[in-house]
Amino acid sequence: MKEHKFTWFREFLERKSGIVINQSKAYLVKSRLQKLVEKYGVVDLNALILKIKQQENSVLADEAIDLMTTNETLFFRDGYPFVALQEHVFPEINQNKGTSAPINIWSAASSRGQEAYSIAMTACEAMPNARQRVKIVGTDLSAESVAFAQKGAYSDIEVKRGVSMPRLNKFFRPVGSSWVVNDDLRAMVSFHEGNLVSDTLVTQMRRFGVFDVVFLRNVLIYFSIEERKRVIDRIARTMHKGGYLITGAADLPEGNTSKWERVDVQRQRIWRLC
Repeated sequence: MKEHKFTWFREFLERKSGIVINQSKAYLVKSRLQKLVEKYGVVDLNALILKIKQQENSVLADEAIDLMTTNETLFFRDGYPFVALQEHVFPEINQNKGTSAPINIWSAASSRGQEAYSIAMTACEAMPNARQRVKIVGTDLSAESVAFAQKGAYSDIEVKRGVSMPRLNKFFRPVGSSWVVNDDLRAMVSFHEGNLVSDTLVTQMRRFGVFDVVFLRNVLIYFSIEERKRVIDRIARTMHKGGYLITGAADLPEGNTSKWERVDVQRQRIWRLC
């Protein structure tokens, strides 16, 4: 792959998705895009990148971006965000808004759906009327991941990486070689394509209502510092004041305009919008 082709692709990727890759990741670009060389029958990576450049808004371009995103996740990943929901966030919402008020939650960068379904399971365990009150929206840049999440079907290995047997028996049913999320849990969650760096993101998300809680975990690390700030500010504009943002353990929600208060739960931090 020629250097100027790689440079253009890096700039294209950041512009379209916010993902920043440096020169040391050239091997990653080569390995992930190689399947598109074969799929589209072009000569090599240089020809593929030229084709993407000529068709920036094509299915090919979307597939290239999709391949460069990281879609690996787990049910109940890291544990503490779901403890924070159950022990702090839900009780506070109930106290402030009442025990029948609707609760809107956004799982941003929801990947293959495990996070959103983990939120739904946590809500059901925390509140007897959760199925009526809680609506969860999962968004991801990857159309493939969104389609996977909508099906709600996971392999034995996938569910056993985070789902206890009591939860598995309560919230899933076996279908062939897969475990499928029960219909009542799936009804709490919807999945949609969404680009965190898009200027239309706020308008897109506001049609689902104003959010009480947003999960934005393990994604900011892929953005430039300035893009992180813009993403944080966009998310703040979709939330109730006093709403909670749950980030990755190392992430700080530093926006250009939005302000956040740190709240410690079990020696881990989550963030309240000021």
